[in-house]
Amino acid sequence: MKKILFLLVIISSSMSAQVGINTTQPTKTLDINGELRIRTLNQGADNDVILSADGNGNVRKISRDELNGGGSSGFNSTILGYDPKPVANRQQPPGPVPGGGTATEFGCKKWAVNNHTYCAYQISQSINWFNAFNFGKQMGGYLVTMPSDAERAWVNTNIVASGTGYNLANNIWIGFNKIRRPGNPDQLQWITGEEFRINWSTNPATTENWFAAGEPNNAGGNEGATHILVGGERRWNDLAGTVTSSNSSPMNQLIIEFNE
Repeated sequence: MKKILFLLVIISSSMSAQVGINTTQPTKTLDINGELRIRTLNQGADNDVILSADGNGNVRKISRDELNGGGSSGFNSTILGYDPKPVANRQQPPGPVPGGGTATEFGCKKWAVNNHTYCAYQISQSINWFNAFNFGKQMGGYLVTMPSDAERAWVNTNIVASGTGYNLANNIWIGFNKIRRPGNPDQLQWITGEEFRINWSTNPATTENWFAAGEPNNAGGNEGATHILVGGERRWNDLAGTVTSSNSSPMNQLIIEFNE
């Protein structure tokens, strides 16, 4: 009888694109509503990736490096303070925004290099950095981080610049902010724990950042948040996280990044 049942499972698998065990509404090729047991596993190699499951039970591959203070990209949800969700789970429409106002989604694009999705939003009223951070969390993603020239250039070309369909011409908060650690000076850091890519061809070596000349300068001693400047090369600048405009331009456009 067991052999017959197993044969029926095999036959049904070939007839359907999705198979569910303990569920009549599978959402993946094989959707198991319950625990999974494998009786025999090969030893594998030192450079094998590791299987991980997100909060919804979706299994994905991660590098072994992700078990040591973040991913191979340096992503660290402990520093972020929450686990991002898939882009498909984001609110549609976005709805109310922390601090007031509503959001409209312009659209989303995926970067093939890291498989992340970047969504552009218009906010009905200006927003400070802290509410922008909470909006990213509310949407299941996070304020965009750009620790390398390659990612920054892609975001600018495909999301920020005119001609992208979004035309984010105003100030844009990004996920780079000041952190206070006991016994240490305050230090700016990506909210995901990522580190800037280093350019070792310069002396001294430099990070692949896009700050405007002389920035960040912590003017007045209270600048701890970072935004994309209006006009020109769309360089970065540090500001107090409580402000909602700069140089007569509102902070009312955002880019939210999703890991999947």
